Amino acid sequence: MIRGSDHLKLGLFVIGGAFLLLVVLFALGAGRFFKKTYIIETYINESVNGLEQGSAVKYRGVRVGSVSEIGFVAAKYGRKAEGHRYVYVECTLDKDLFGGLGNKPAEKQAADEVERGLRARPISQGLTGQLYLGLDYVDSQRNPALPINWEPGHIYIPAAPSTLSRVEQAVLGISNTLGGLDAADLPAAVKSFRRLADSASTVLEGTDAREVGARLSATLEQTRKLLARINALMENPAVDTILPETARTLTGARKLIEGSGGDAAALLREARETTASLKASAKVLESFLTSPATKKQLAEMPAAMQQARETVGELKSAATRLNAVLGRVESLTASQQANVESVLDNARQLIENLRELTGEAKRYPSGVLFGPPPSKSPLGGQ
Repeated sequence: MIRGSDHLKLGLFVIGGAFLLLVVLFALGAGRFFKKTYIIETYINESVNGLEQGSAVKYRGVRVGSVSEIGFVAAKYGRKAEGHRYVYVECTLDKDLFGGLGNKPAEKQAADEVERGLRARPISQGLTGQLYLGLDYVDSQRNPALPINWEPGHIYIPAAPSTLSRVEQAVLGISNTLGGLDAADLPAAVKSFRRLADSASTVLEGTDAREVGARLSATLEQTRKLLARINALMENPAVDTILPETARTLTGARKLIEGSGGDAAALLREARETTASLKASAKVLESFLTSPATKKQLAEMPAAMQQARETVGELKSAATRLNAVLGRVESLTASQQANVESVLDNARQLIENLRELTGEAKRYPSGVLFGPPPSKSPLGGQ
């Protein structure tokens, strides 16, 4: 028979045991309800086989949370996400572990980190096939965010392709390349290359290597001399004066043509005709003077004189046209007196520089074209 004091002891024991049980439960897991967390989401455009609810989320290798939901964006955002086949992954992160990135609000700080290259990607844990979601920094230019047309409901961190996906793409690229090589006619290409090599070998064997080297050396030496002559001509001080004056003359001529109105077109047409006639006459004279049969033609003077008469006739006709053009130019420039004077002044300076250069060429033509000028002679011409 149980006494009343025993009932009291039993009741105290039960109450104490229940209290201790509550304390143990609170210490083991009830404290999680009071933790502050972040909710982030990402969208993955590949298979996530091996990633499940409760899988770890690691930031640079340190666990900061776990996956809380996996699905499809179409089921999460409805019609806004139609046409997208992304996998929706929602994660819960511990604020104490993941909240030390900065002093800004979580959304703003996450956006800044995303601009620095923060991405989420599935990572394999080894040979088990299990995945965890890794948060790390990559090249943002090579790993852009997936295109979306809805507003994420939580903090959004874009996803980057997993290492396995990159390996698959690389293998697929190699396979496509090998397939393209198989499609190409490699044996024919190799045979063509062999024929080319055999032809080159035959040419080289039939040619004296010393002769080829000597020709190449001579060609390079001539090229070097030509460049040296061009540099010597460009170093002439007259060139620095001629080019700006030519530009000023052309500018004045352009202003004159722009202010001449509709007469410029007719003037240019007649100038073209005159120039064409002069070119034709110059070609006739050039062919006559450079012909290998010049001596024979000189012996046959009557025929040469007849050809000269025809040439002179063409020159007279061209001179007549030129006089007509000059008359129009004179009437045209009457209203452009100031511009014409400026152009003529620039042309006069240009002609003086050309006269100095041609005088130097007459006195020492080989020095202008092929080397430095001769040393100055003593006073008195001795």
